Amino acid sequence: MRTLRSIRGRPALGVEAAVLAGWSALLIAALAPAGSAASGSAFSQGPLWICTLGISHAAGGGHVVAGQGAGSASLLAAAPMWTLMSGAMMLPAAMPAVRHVNVNSLYWRRRRATLEFVLSFLALWTLFSLLVLYPLSERVPTGSATVIAALLLAAAWQLTPYKWRALRACHRASPLPSRGWPASLATARFGIRNGSACLASCWAIMAVVAILGPSALLVMVAATAVVYLERLNLRPRWASRRVSALLAAAAFGVAAANLLG
Repeated sequence: MRTLRSIRGRPALGVEAAVLAGWSALLIAALAPAGSAASGSAFSQGPLWICTLGISHAAGGGHVVAGQGAGSASLLAAAPMWTLMSGAMMLPAAMPAVRHVNVNSLYWRRRRATLEFVLSFLALWTLFSLLVLYPLSERVPTGSATVIAALLLAAAWQLTPYKWRALRACHRASPLPSRGWPASLATARFGIRNGSACLASCWAIMAVVAILGPSALLVMVAATAVVYLERLNLRPRWASRRVSALLAAAAFGVAAANLLG
């Protein structure tokens, strides 16, 4: 009974469970052998293999595959995995905002308010991923020079006032009405506002993940940890400078490995 009470007392438990399920799905996809039912066309198309769904349909005997000229069908097919990746990587850092929504919502509508926040937050990230990161992963060459340039760009972004301002905005709360459509609209607006700050803060790191492609799973884990720890730090400039140093060190590490290899 005490355990059940403690579980009920964690209003963000559902989101935490969803994040865990998302990482489990990504791990299963990463470990699935090529050509298996778990991987197959679902995870083997495109440089960012873990975030691209294959799509096929029989239209006059035709076969369309995501990442190979499918156009809007390709984006639609890729959306589920990009949403999964965005949720797994970005929702951990948004947990303080999720708790804010829960604490400031009436008990009977906490689950609904949480869902409204998460959906609006993920919708923004999914749109950015499909329109920017997905094309980036398919069109940018994945050589060491590109990776080094992306890491150095991310390191430089960490030192800009725009980055610090975005990171501070991630900590801003928002007043939420207690009930009715005003409450739903305010919660969705807060999700978009928090997601926008998160996107402005983390876009460069996510670009690195997109460019790295098939080897990105461990990088995704590392990037998630960096974003989470940076978001929890109450001194944005201090945290950003240290992440910048870490990214610059990674760039020099890639360059050294390339020279020695």
